[in-house]
Amino acid sequence: MDNLKKFKSMMCPVCGKLYFTKHNDPNVENILGYKCHFCGWKYDLDQTEDPNLKNGNNEMSLNEYREWYQEQLKKDPDFDFTESNYQPKAHICPVCGKHVFTSESSFEICPFCGWEDDALMEDEPDKWDGCSNDICLNKFRERYQKELKKNPNYKFKKDGLPDQ
Repeated sequence: MDNLKKFKSMMCPVCGKLYFTKHNDPNVENILGYKCHFCGWKYDLDQTEDPNLKNGNNEMSLNEYREWYQEQLKKDPDFDFTESNYQPKAHICPVCGKHVFTSESSFEICPFCGWEDDALMEDEPDKWDGCSNDICLNKFRERYQKELKKNPNYKFKKDGLPDQ
């Protein structure tokens, strides 16, 4: 059956915090992967029609998922599925490639080139001068390469430039 025909806009039946709509998911063709970021329930119209149905998009039935979610709220009234399931992804410094940051937007500073880790600046490398770093990512790369040409043993001191 066509996934689009099995979609109906609705509030999340588990937490009531997210309104499932075709307009807030860019992958509406893959609606079966649509998940509430507050409670983690995956959109499943069949489960809303039969709340005891198991092993659809969710292993638990809708009723079991509601119970599980209530238990999470008892443990932590501010429970957020996305936050509690966040897995940091280490990545290499986008400027020098010599340092591994522990996660996206760790705001750690690379000890080799001085780049302060900032996912926003990495997503838009020609924007955000003066954000976490004094200049945008592409300008920072250019400056770093100029410093390496002047001194192949260059190492960051302050603001990505050696002390004068």
